Amino acid sequence: MADVQAQVRPAARTAAEDRIDPEEGIERLLRDLRTRRTGLSDREAARRLQAVGRNELVRRQGRSWPREIARQLTHPLALLLWLAAVLAAAEGTVALAVAIVAVIFLNAGFAFAQERHAEKAVEALAAYLPPTARVLREGAARDVDARELVPGDVIVVAEGNRVSADARILSGSVEMDISMLTGESLPVVRAPSSARARQPLLQAPDLLFSGTVCTGGEAVAVVHATGMRTEIGRIAALSQRVRMEESPLERQVKRVAQLIAVVAVVMGIAFLPLGTLVAGLPLSDTLSFAIGLLVANVPEGLLPTITLALAVGVKVLARHGALVKRISAVETLGSTSVICTDKTGTLTMNRMQAVRCWTTAGVLDVQSYRKPADPGSRDGVALPAVVVRMIGAGVACNTATWDPASPGDEAGDPTELALLHLADDTGLGVRRPERLAQFHFDPVLRRMSTVDRCDGGVRVHAKGAPEEVLALCTRIADPSGGEVPLDDSARTRVLELVATWAREGLRVLAVADRRLAAPTAAGPAREDAERDLTLLGVVAMVDPPRPEVAAAV
Repeated sequence: MADVQAQVRPAARTAAEDRIDPEEGIERLLRDLRTRRTGLSDREAARRLQAVGRNELVRRQGRSWPREIARQLTHPLALLLWLAAVLAAAEGTVALAVAIVAVIFLNAGFAFAQERHAEKAVEALAAYLPPTARVLREGAARDVDARELVPGDVIVVAEGNRVSADARILSGSVEMDISMLTGESLPVVRAPSSARARQPLLQAPDLLFSGTVCTGGEAVAVVHATGMRTEIGRIAALSQRVRMEESPLERQVKRVAQLIAVVAVVMGIAFLPLGTLVAGLPLSDTLSFAIGLLVANVPEGLLPTITLALAVGVKVLARHGALVKRISAVETLGSTSVICTDKTGTLTMNRMQAVRCWTTAGVLDVQSYRKPADPGSRDGVALPAVVVRMIGAGVACNTATWDPASPGDEAGDPTELALLHLADDTGLGVRRPERLAQFHFDPVLRRMSTVDRCDGGVRVHAKGAPEEVLALCTRIADPSGGEVPLDDSARTRVLELVATWAREGLRVLAVADRRLAAPTAAGPAREDAERDLTLLGVVAMVDPPRPEVAAAV
């Protein structure tokens, strides 16, 4: 058994603490996992299952329900009510004592039922895991119980499948919906990658995560983490370590209860000498009156009043689509001063709009432009040649699809769609030249480029992060559309402008091109195409907020 644990230990250390190294080769990973591309044998899989356990989310043993109920019955205000019930019984008002005890148990039961909801978090996460998985065993693909997956298993992921464990792609390419981990609704592409840059684990281009859904394509991947060692397992573990903290109202009620208890006891004790020595009452009457003072000072209706008021708040929030796990969270929500929320697609439209363009001809305020009758002009004034060239390059270096004749029918990245809308708004149109080659956007390089046939020749069109594109530029377009050398002072001015716009919350994109000699049948390599570029300008974009955001917040 120790030998089996030693074999799978590299996998057990893989996902939960970002242990997948993007620089680690596939072959090295297979060697560390003691597996092969054809998968494990049934015997080896059974041995590993005994060593690492089932591929399932495990709920940590929570607090026992008797202890939870006891905690509710020993709340400071509940203790004060217990004291009032005892004193009322001692005074002979049994009906009042019974009513107070009923209030204590009613509130304890209600609070206990509310807090039990929080313990269902792991069960909710477990619903994301599929019951079966397609796995290579003994060199053949078959469906097995997903709980029997082990590190080193080779799984097949196809369109419509939900991933059963964290894995690294060996071959193929898939589009994955990982919104359950990131909150982003757009699918992401996952394929074997040789990228060497350090990046967040969830952005790794060749990793699949348990519970995510394949929306297109097919891939073969090797499992490197199962059960509670996966990313979703890490979330499940974190959800079980959350401690219940008192709300501001609960803390205030506790202080009030302590204060009332001190005042009631002091008044009751102080009346004993006053009643016997000053008023001359018998000791039995004095004691009965002191008990009455104690009972009178205990606000028996305070706890049910608070509970009912918060319950009404829960009902009001439910009518507006908000679910509240703990009743005290209603009061905490009322004390909120800062709201942290996702922005893109939630607070904003997820529909980028170009608002400014900079070229050597100056800054173009897109908002002041309207589509003119004469393409390439605004209110009868022709656009500078460098602006026309820059917008044309943005249309050429683009993979989005949009037809102005069907405004609602568009698809693609919001940034690229903004460039198409910019071309349409300025009257230049969205007609693309013949594309000869395309180098997709690389998250490491932070740019993309295309090779297109246009103007009787072949041009490279590129766009991307300004600092990345600028580093590849040796020339800059002048207002007339010609080209001049790009010196250090011009680079500095461009970078300062980009920094200024970025501080204003704008997304800035640089656009460049280069005339290319007739390419070979194989086309130029990316390194050859994306060099000695001519900077055409930069485009600033904004994702406008949704109109209903202010009212919603």
